[in-house]
Amino acid sequence: MSRYAPKIWVVVLLLLSGACTQQTSAVVPTLEPTALVPAATDTPVLPDPTPTPVVYVVRPGDSLSAIALRFGVPTEKLVEANGIENPNLIEVGQKLVIPGPTSAPTPTAPPTITPTPNVPPQLEIVDVIGRGAVAAETVIVLNQSRGVLLDGWTLRDGQGSVYVFPSLYLGTGIEVRVHTGSGENSPRHLYWNRETAVWGEAGDVAILADERGVIYARKPLD
Repeated sequence: MSRYAPKIWVVVLLLLSGACTQQTSAVVPTLEPTALVPAATDTPVLPDPTPTPVVYVVRPGDSLSAIALRFGVPTEKLVEANGIENPNLIEVGQKLVIPGPTSAPTPTAPPTITPTPNVPPQLEIVDVIGRGAVAAETVIVLNQSRGVLLDGWTLRDGQGSVYVFPSLYLGTGIEVRVHTGSGENSPRHLYWNRETAVWGEAGDVAILADERGVIYARKPLD
């Protein structure tokens, strides 16, 4: 064997040892898992529920303005919502749709309210015409002061015949005629629907009083 043989094997072993060291020290990359993000979806917008309309049935003694005040809505809105042509004429049992609330107004400071004196209404029985004839008899009533609601007021004679006014608003300077005979009521003409005359007796008297019995006008008849 050559004297160089042991050296050659030593060199070979060193080379093999270095190759193994390089393979062992190689860095193996680490893969990190990627989180899956779900796709965004649109949230459906539900429509606001439609409010159920409020229906009010007119009762005896009701007036349109009083109903509007009770429900906190303007009288004009109540008239418009129900297609009412004459606000002074509503019937017992009539169904009224109460309009819903509108957008809330911007709050403002309340105004200073100056109290006004409670002035009683001043009404006058101007005349009684056509006396003794049921188809012609008419009592003319004139309002000489502020507007007044005649609901429950009475017109009577000295013999106990009594007419009860319906829910009628009588404005300032406006007159209403109460007919003894039959007919259809309107804002200026009311009908007692009697078959006999009331005001034909001499010395009779026509008396106008409110729903409490307070007398506001009296007219002696010759």
